[in-house]
Amino acid sequence: MGVLIPLPLNGKGVGYTCGSLAASMADSHLELTLVTPRNSWSLPSVEVIEALPRWARRMPYRWVRAYASRNIEREFLSCFDRFRTPRMAAYLWPGASIETIRELRRRDVTIFREQFNCHTATAKRILDQAYGRLGVAPGHAIVPQTIETERRVLEAVDYVFCPSHLVRRSLLENGVASCKLLDTTYGWDPERFSGSRALLAPIEGITAIFVGTICVRKGAHLLLEYWLKSGIKGRLILVGEMEPIIKEKYAHLFGRGNIVVHNYSNDVGALYRSADMFIFPSLEEGSPLVIYEACGFGLPMVTSAMGGGRIVRDNCEGFIIDPYDAVGYCSAMRRLAQDVELRHRMSRAAAERAQSYTWSEVASARRKQIFGVLGVPAFD
Repeated sequence: MGVLIPLPLNGKGVGYTCGSLAASMADSHLELTLVTPRNSWSLPSVEVIEALPRWARRMPYRWVRAYASRNIEREFLSCFDRFRTPRMAAYLWPGASIETIRELRRRDVTIFREQFNCHTATAKRILDQAYGRLGVAPGHAIVPQTIETERRVLEAVDYVFCPSHLVRRSLLENGVASCKLLDTTYGWDPERFSGSRALLAPIEGITAIFVGTICVRKGAHLLLEYWLKSGIKGRLILVGEMEPIIKEKYAHLFGRGNIVVHNYSNDVGALYRSADMFIFPSLEEGSPLVIYEACGFGLPMVTSAMGGGRIVRDNCEGFIIDPYDAVGYCSAMRRLAQDVELRHRMSRAAAERAQSYTWSEVASARRKQIFGVLGVPAFD
C-alpha cells in the first residue's frame, strides 16, 4: 500500500495521525510506503519517501510548499512502478489531485481515502451558521470550488474511512454511496504520555481543560460563555492557538484568574494530569485526538456529538450535549464539579474505554477492513 500525505510528517496534527496509523498498520502482511514532503519522525516499520530534495527539507515549509506540491504526486505514482505484487492499494489523505486518482484507477489500484473531517459542504453550512450567530463574516476558507473538488474526489475513490458517525452522515447527505464508507476511529499512544508530573498546582475548586485550536469551529466561544454562566468555583484552562475573532470578542474574559490560556505545551500529558474534567463543545470535527487522549487520562467529558466521536457515550464517559445548549452545558459542568462520585465513575469508565482505542487496536481493525475489501485473508 502506498500512503500519500501532502503535509510534512513532523509528529504533530494530521501528520501525527497519519504516521501513527501507518506505523501501527505496517507488518509482515501489509507493506507500507509513505510519501510526504519531508519527514522528521522515526517510523522504522514504514518506508518513508521525502518528495522534497535535501536542500529544501530544512527550509521553512511555506517557502517550499509549492515545490513540494509539484513533486509529491509524481513521486507517489512512481512507487507503484516499483511494487511487484498483484495486490496494490493507495491510501490518500486529503490533498491528492483528481488527476492522480484517475491515474491510479487506470493502473487498477484500489484507492482508500481518509476523511478526517466532515464533508466540506456540511462543514461550510455549520460554520456559516456559527459565524452568523456571532455577527461576523465567516472565518473559514471553504468555497464552492473546494466542495466541488471534494465531490469529484469522493466519487472517484473506492473506499472512504469515516472516523465518526457524523463524518459518515455528512458524506451520505452529500451523495457519497454508503457501500464506499468504512467505519473507523482514531486512537492514542499511552507511551507518549508516560510520566507522573502535573503542570499546574492544585487549587481550591475544579480545573476544567480544553485542548485544541481556540476557535469558533471547536466551540471555544461557547465554552467561554458557558463557563462564565456556570459560576463554578475553579479555573478553565484553554490550550492552543487562538483565532483572532475569539481574542477580539472575548478579551475581557482573559484577564480573569479563573480563565487561563496556554498557547502551547510540549507536555500536554502534564496538563491532563492537572485537570478534573475535559470540556469540548465542538461544532465540526472528524474524530479529535484530544478526546482519546483525555479519556486515556481518565477525564470525564462534557462534549458535543462532533467532539465525542465514537469513543464517548452519553452518561458513561461523560455527557454528550448539543453545543448550543447553554443550560445543558452549565448543568453538566456543575454536576461534575459538585459530585465527586460521579466524576470518579466517569473517570474510571473513560480510562477503561480508552484501552480499546490505542493505535495498535485501531490499526488492527483497519488492517482487517483493508484485507476484507481487497479479498485477501486477514491476519491478526
